[in-house]
Amino acid sequence: MKGNKKILVVAVLLLLITVSFATYAIYRETQVVNTSVNTANWSVQLDGNDFSTTAIALNLGDLNCGTSNPGQNSKIAPGAVCYYEFDVDADGSEVDVVVDAELDTTNSTNVPTNMTVSIADENGDEGAVEIPYSATEGEMEATVRLLIEWPGALTDSDTKDSQDILDANKAVTIAVKLIARQALNS
Repeated sequence: MKGNKKILVVAVLLLLITVSFATYAIYRETQVVNTSVNTANWSVQLDGNDFSTTAIALNLGDLNCGTSNPGQNSKIAPGAVCYYEFDVDADGSEVDVVVDAELDTTNSTNVPTNMTVSIADENGDEGAVEIPYSATEGEMEATVRLLIEWPGALTDSDTKDSQDILDANKAVTIAVKLIARQALNS
């Protein structure tokens, strides 16, 4: 009889579990919501032309090096800090705009190892230039400075001096990729 009670208890438990699963139900409904929105406008110009189609061809004479270029005869040398300014007009864009630059290694040739290319605002503050959205005409315009720097100092290491000497007397082509993009919130 003792064994039968165990079997009876197990059978009752199995019956309860089966009935529980069979009668358990989930209520569910779905609803589709449709909405219509318009996308923001994008309009960026570089020196008065569409940004993506503008090509700027520069030579050393176009760069402002002040007295920071120790090179002579329209040539650049270590110690040079040069820049070129251009206007970016993002009026008409309905988003914040960021302008940045990077060295285009595919189309550049003989670029000295230590030469850098960067971008700055008109005050010389380096880093990507952000143009905040404004509905006011003329508020989304900025002067952007392209910086080309070939660092040099009297205290440079022998390794850097050796590399600078290897880069001497070469025809250098510096291709810079200018990038205008929407500023995204992180």
